[in-house]
Amino acid sequence: MERKIYDTSVIIGLWKSNVRRLNAYTTIFSVIEFPKTLLIEGLTVLYPTRDDFNEAILIAKDLLKAGKPVGAIDIVIASIALRKGLTIITSDRDFQKVKEVRPELEIELR
Repeated sequence: MERKIYDTSVIIGLWKSNVRRLNAYTTIFSVIEFPKTLLIEGLTVLYPTRDDFNEAILIAKDLLKAGKPVGAIDIVIASIALRKGLTIITSDRDFQKVKEVRPELEIELR
């Protein structure tokens, strides 16, 4: 399994390119935003834990202090990636703001 977590923006692009198999992760948020995510074989869906939410709160506080607020869903996805040591594959530049307050966050912009 790749140590990658795919964000909705990239999943939609891959779907449009007829990609139907990924050996990686995504979150329940991507499934909610784009239900066809469930039709991609090999993609494991992650659900946030209490610890993920607690980390997300700390990230949100740091982002607010830095004057760089980000949407709650992106913050929770970032906290999942951080806690599991996964690289976020996304086209959403908001994750760069999270990386500014959590330099250890790995992102790959597409």
